[in-house]
Amino acid sequence: MNKSFNITALILLILGVASCVKPIELDLPPYSSKLVVNGELNTNVTVQLEVSRSMPILKRVDSSGYILKSASAKLFENNIFIGDLTYSGAFYTLNYKPLPGKNYRVEVSNPGLPSVIVNLDIPASLVSSSTYIDSIGLDNEGFPLGQLTVNFKDNPAANNYYEFLIRYYDASILQWFPLDIVSNDPVFLNNDKLDNGGYAFSDATFNGANKSIKIPIQFGTVNGSPKFEISIKTIQEDYFKYLEQVRDYQNDRGSFDTDPIILRSNVTNGLGMVGGVYNFKDTIQ
Repeated sequence: MNKSFNITALILLILGVASCVKPIELDLPPYSSKLVVNGELNTNVTVQLEVSRSMPILKRVDSSGYILKSASAKLFENNIFIGDLTYSGAFYTLNYKPLPGKNYRVEVSNPGLPSVIVNLDIPASLVSSSTYIDSIGLDNEGFPLGQLTVNFKDNPAANNYYEFLIRYYDASILQWFPLDIVSNDPVFLNNDKLDNGGYAFSDATFNGANKSIKIPIQFGTVNGSPKFEISIKTIQEDYFKYLEQVRDYQNDRGSFDTDPIILRSNVTNGLGMVGGVYNFKDTIQ
């Protein structure tokens, strides 16, 4: 008898709760798509940008997709027209490498969407050097311990921001891999990796000084030649903060208490981020 009563009470409770549910209709303003421009103007590679359109968060991409294939994209250097970017393989490209210390403007237009402009400066060139020593002693297990040293001079005239990436080469499978950096240098402490395996940091702890980063290399890390590829990017402040936002989102993704992120943008009248980058690269054989 009691069991039958409990089941009946539970059913009545469920029906009562269900009857209290009231759908809420949101009267949202009409959504207007914007042009989205993403990429880097990097002194080490030719120009490559992604041009797309924004979509409302509650709407699925329709058959036309969000990548735009027939937009007009123009590049200017110090207000001088350099050339038109052409669409190829999901990107707009131009066979031109940006120069350090120059100002660039990207103008993008597409029928039916507001035209956008991106203005940015490429940082000045960076003086850097790197060395590798096969053995500086033995580790705790008695194996030879190597050391990779990277030196560069920070510009004292400005607050500078860097993206630091080291890759090692495995000749047995002919592939490069990001090096897992173990270091007590302040630039790596409490600093999570970027999605590409690199690190972003400012010059707050070494402003205007000669910076030397020493990285211990465990025995067996490298296999064959070349051994390492060192990439140091000097980047703009807004791009640096954008990379931090993306890194934090990647680290928190999947958490129940993750807050929405409004990404920084330097695209006037649109969305996206185009970073200005001076990229120093060195390969150690």
